[in-house]
Amino acid sequence: MTLLARLGDPLPERYYLGLDIGYKEHVAVVTSLQMFVQGGDHWKRSPALAFPTTRAGFEKLQGYLDRFSPDPQKFFGVCEPTGGHYGATVFQYLLDRHYPMWWIENVLTRRMRERIFGSLPKTDPMDARTMTRICYLYEAVGEEFSLRPLHLAERDDSELLALCRDYWRLTGMVGRVRSQFGQLMAVVFPELKVFFPDTVSSVAPVSVIHAYPTPSELAAAPTADVTAVLWKVSAYHHAKRAAELQALARTSVGLLPDPGRAWRITWQTDFLLTNFRALHQLEQQIKALVQQHPNYRWLANLPYSGPATLGVILSVTGDVKRFRNYRQFVAYTGYFAGLEKSQTIDHTRMSRRGNRQLKRALFQIVAPLVWFDPGDNPYKQLYERKKAEGRAWYEAMPFACAALARHIFHCLKSQQPYDVQQVGLNSRDIVRGSMLTTSFAL
Repeated sequence: MTLLARLGDPLPERYYLGLDIGYKEHVAVVTSLQMFVQGGDHWKRSPALAFPTTRAGFEKLQGYLDRFSPDPQKFFGVCEPTGGHYGATVFQYLLDRHYPMWWIENVLTRRMRERIFGSLPKTDPMDARTMTRICYLYEAVGEEFSLRPLHLAERDDSELLALCRDYWRLTGMVGRVRSQFGQLMAVVFPELKVFFPDTVSSVAPVSVIHAYPTPSELAAAPTADVTAVLWKVSAYHHAKRAAELQALARTSVGLLPDPGRAWRITWQTDFLLTNFRALHQLEQQIKALVQQHPNYRWLANLPYSGPATLGVILSVTGDVKRFRNYRQFVAYTGYFAGLEKSQTIDHTRMSRRGNRQLKRALFQIVAPLVWFDPGDNPYKQLYERKKAEGRAWYEAMPFACAALARHIFHCLKSQQPYDVQQVGLNSRDIVRGSMLTTSFAL
C-alpha cells in the first residue's frame, strides 16, 4: 500500500533526497512529502546544496540533511550511477550512516526531466529535483520505476575489475600503436618484415629499431651488438641470424626518416617497450588475484579465457546467489531476446542492455570457440544452427553467448568445475532456456 493510499492517516515524516554526482562538487536536493502533497510547483524551487567532494563538503551535506531530520530512516534517496569513481566516496558516506539510497538509470532521469521541465537547459539542481520527484512518485503514488538498492562492490572484486579494465584499455592502446609502428616500418625499413615474418611490432623488432632507428645505423653497428639486443629480449633464434638482418639493412629501399618520422620512431618504440613490460606485470598481478578468488577453480577450465577475462567474469558476477535463477543471470549479461518497436514495425533483436564488461568477456570466449576452434563444440553447433535459420553472424552470436552464460551460472551455483562435455549433454536445454528470458531489474 502506498503512502497516499492510507486515507485518513496523518502523513508520515518523509524526505526525498536527489543526488547529482560531479567531479569537483555534488548537488543534493531534499523535498518533503508534505510539499509534494500540497501540489503546485513549489517542489521545482526546492533549495539545492552544492557541496565539494571533500571532508568539509560531506560535513556540509550532513548539516543540510540534519536540518530536515537527524534520523536517516526518514529519508528515501536516489542517485545516478554516472560519475564512476567520482561518487564512490559520497555513496560510502551515506551507506555508512544508513541512509536508504537507490540507483536510478540516467535515461529515466533525463526522460522525466524533459517531461517536467520541457526544453529548459539542463542543470545539476534540476536533475536533483527531478530525482526527488521520482522518489515521491515511486513510494507515495506507486508509479513503477526501475530502482535498485545502492550497493558498492566488494573491495576485492572492485579492485580486480579495475585492474582487468585497465588491462583491456592498455591492450587497446598498445594495439593501436603497434599498427602505427608497422605502417611506419613499411616506409622506413620495408625489409624488416622479411626477417620478422610474423610481425614487426613485437618485442624483438621494436627493440632493434629502438637501438638502431634507421637501416643505415643498423647496418653500421657491430654484429655482436645487434646479437646482444636480440638475445636480451629472448629472441635467440633471430639473434643467431643477426648478420642476415644487417645485410637486409644495407640494401634497404626504405626512405630516410624526416624529422616527423624520426620523432614517431622514438616515441613509438619507447611507448611499446615500456607498455610491453607494463602489460606483462599487470597480467601477472591479475593472474595472482584471480587464482586466489574462491570461485576460480570452478571456471579455471573455461576455454580461450585469459586472466583478465576470468577476472571480469568473477568480479562482476560476485556472489552468484544474488541471482534468483539462471534466467536472471543471463538477463544481467544482456544476451537475451528483446522486442524493438519502431512506429508500426516490430522485429526481434538482441538487447543492448546488460553489464558491458561481462558481455565483452563472454564474447571474447565465444568468438574463438565458434570461429577459430578446430574441433566441434556445442556453442559452434548452436551458432551454425542459428545462421542456417537465416540469421546474420551478429544475430546468431548472442545465442551462443547466452548458452555460455547459463553454463557459467550453473558451475558457480552448483560449485562444479566447467566441463564442456556437460554443455554437450544439455545444449538443447541451454538454448531453449536461455532464449526464453526476459529483462530483470537488478
